[in-house]
Amino acid sequence: MSPSDDKTYHEPHLRAHAERDIVDAQQMKDPLAREIPERSPDDLLHELQVHQVELEMQNEALRQKQAELEAMRDRYVDLYDFAPVGYLTLDPNGMIEELNLTAVKLLGAERKELLHRRFASLLIHEDEYRCRELLLGMIDRDEQRRIELTMQRRDGTVFQAQLDCQRATAGSGETVLHIALTDISQVKADQAAQLQQISELQRFNRAAVARELAMIELKREVNALSRELGRAEPFNLDFAAAPDAETTATPPAAPGGA
Repeated sequence: MSPSDDKTYHEPHLRAHAERDIVDAQQMKDPLAREIPERSPDDLLHELQVHQVELEMQNEALRQKQAELEAMRDRYVDLYDFAPVGYLTLDPNGMIEELNLTAVKLLGAERKELLHRRFASLLIHEDEYRCRELLLGMIDRDEQRRIELTMQRRDGTVFQAQLDCQRATAGSGETVLHIALTDISQVKADQAAQLQQISELQRFNRAAVARELAMIELKREVNALSRELGRAEPFNLDFAAAPDAETTATPPAAPGGA
């Protein structure tokens, strides 16, 4: 075979081999390429139109889901912000991370003024130490605690607050403290008024008993004088002659005294 014949034989063979290598390389990069049959332009256009409709349907479903999530978020915000109890979240250092609108109103300041502020700074000086003890204890122990403290608003007025505290773990993994804050000033005022009424009733009762005992003693003196004059005793004091008469007549002292 002449050199020219050998060249004529090998060139088509090499070309075919090279084309197969290129196709194999393309298929290695995209294994699905070998499974895609040839499509007519009309078929490809139809496929693109179907795919477009599918994407539009998916987008509509996503928009509906987003609207539902936004509605749920709005309901949560309403429930959280307008709850009858103030809610706060403190970080491990006692700084305010979150609080609802009720807490903002109770504390008498703007939300931006309260965020990232030390919670203990909102208390009267005498209760700051108790607050620090509470925070330290809550961070170390997973338990619910209730404590009553006196809080001070920005304008200087104070109110009696009940704090229901619970340790929790935030989404970041950080330990936080959730606080439900309730203004119990009116409850405390009502309790003080009731204690005052009880104290006054006890004082009135003791005065009445003392007057009764004085009357009994006076009747004894009249009876004794009547006996000296040879007359009948005008008063029957058999009930007062009992050994425990004075003890019975005297009411028990109220707990804690008057």
